[in-house]
Amino acid sequence: MVASLSFAAPVLSGPRSAAASAAAPAAPSVTAGSSSGVAPITPGAADSVTIYQDGVVLESNNPNFSRDVKVIRRHAGGLRLINYPAGYQMDMPSEMEIDLCYSPAYVRASSPALDIRISRERSPYRDVEMYLRDYPNRFMAREDYEGYRIINDIHLLEDTWTVIRGRRTRIIGFRREPGEDSAETQNEYLLAYVLTPSKQDFFALFFRTDSLEAQRGSILRVLESLIFIRRMGTERFNLDLHPVPGKWNAETQALYECISGGKQFMWGIFYPWALTRPEAYQKVASIEERLGFNFPLILHYLYVGSDFPDEGMRTAFERGQVVELTMQVATLDNENAGVRNANFDVLDGRLDDAIRKFARGARAFGHPFLFRLNNEMNTDWCQYSGVRTLNDFDVYIKVWRRIYAIFDEEGVDNAIWVFNPNGRNYPPMNWNRGVCYYPGNGYVHLIGLTGYNTGDYYRSVTGEHWASFRQIYDPLVSENRALYGKFPWLIGEFASSSVGGDKARWIRDMFGALRGYPEIKAAVWWSYADFDYRPGREGTPARRYWLDEKDEYLEVFRNGLLKQGLVK
Repeated sequence: MVASLSFAAPVLSGPRSAAASAAAPAAPSVTAGSSSGVAPITPGAADSVTIYQDGVVLESNNPNFSRDVKVIRRHAGGLRLINYPAGYQMDMPSEMEIDLCYSPAYVRASSPALDIRISRERSPYRDVEMYLRDYPNRFMAREDYEGYRIINDIHLLEDTWTVIRGRRTRIIGFRREPGEDSAETQNEYLLAYVLTPSKQDFFALFFRTDSLEAQRGSILRVLESLIFIRRMGTERFNLDLHPVPGKWNAETQALYECISGGKQFMWGIFYPWALTRPEAYQKVASIEERLGFNFPLILHYLYVGSDFPDEGMRTAFERGQVVELTMQVATLDNENAGVRNANFDVLDGRLDDAIRKFARGARAFGHPFLFRLNNEMNTDWCQYSGVRTLNDFDVYIKVWRRIYAIFDEEGVDNAIWVFNPNGRNYPPMNWNRGVCYYPGNGYVHLIGLTGYNTGDYYRSVTGEHWASFRQIYDPLVSENRALYGKFPWLIGEFASSSVGGDKARWIRDMFGALRGYPEIKAAVWWSYADFDYRPGREGTPARRYWLDEKDEYLEVFRNGLLKQGLVK
């Protein structure tokens, strides 16, 4: 049952109200006339104007419009944000604080009562309405995900298409009921998607508040004020992301310095349950014997609520291995939409005791480990991903910080925290970029990269195709250098399928390419497979990632280790 908030009121279909028109100043001129090709920006009699160029306040009123220029014009009726690279202007209440640091992804405006986020997006499909129905909003609005909403105390309040200033707009309103002892107060949301004449381009507006009804007037005025303007320049991040050393014991500090220094590349491997089941580790041991090489890293997954795997961790330590321990705040069935999302329970404090027990186990273990929390969050296949947590990446950040705080309170001094987005955003929304989920300086020590050559098994289904290591990692490294250049990196997991190309050549080229990425200090090969999920084909290996699938793959891998000086 959808309870209407009447955000699609008839007033939105007509011209702007007289009061709004009188209060808001005209947009600055964008006609030719200055050295930059645009007239200088000048305030009106009752205005104050702040001009930002690449996120920094500009002293002059004549910015270079080929760069990232934004203007905040304050006036008696509120403030107006003019975003030239994204091609829009928008009016907001005067008390809003504007954050431009993430502007290629989104611009944010915040007050104690209301949080606003706006991003310009592009649908990968020509049918933008189908895309908005089936991808970024399905957990909040689609009828077949009603069970997800019920079990997670999410109430759909409104889902409708309307017309705002002549532009077709989708409105989705919903509320999450927090736990009884939750400290969360802003639990009501409105999403607005405004289509543009370019068909596939649209604007995504996100509103979060403690009361949609109380903020209804402000939200309506913001939506009504949105105007498209000519796009000029390129948006740029204005961020200083850097690691802050943890409160580590001497052994953990030494490991971090070893990884950061990168004097010797660290290879790791994953095989299911190899950490905790001796019979599973025999698969890894067989690979190591055939390579004549012992992997210094081993990857293990577990879910929130699990006990710390002390026995397996100590066995790995005795073998001389460091564990990349990946905790996912999820249930065992990470892909099942009909289960309770554990991230809301962490957010509300319901899982504090379980996390605290895990942290005490980590502290008792005492030796260093890499703690990779909630990897690949900028996707839709994890319960902690944005599209499963209300399209609100702040949920991810709050969950991370809450777990970090519990570890700190319990005196865990041997965890090196790894922030690991997926190499590609899915769905491909600007607000869903990995950096939007960054928990903050002081909460992250290593940056993880993930990019797979999935092969072409699903070419006819998804269009996936064979990709070389460089084709995957060149753009990823370039993006990460601009954002995380002050961090050491590891490839938290990766592999190449053998379906659709020459896997041996892929491995050979991978070793050559790694020499050009000095920031990458370690890499973990995911030696298993993805299996076909389609009826009648279940269990068929679709993406064959096994490192030991053929002798020639191991031979090429060993030759790469030889060139790195890691085997004789």
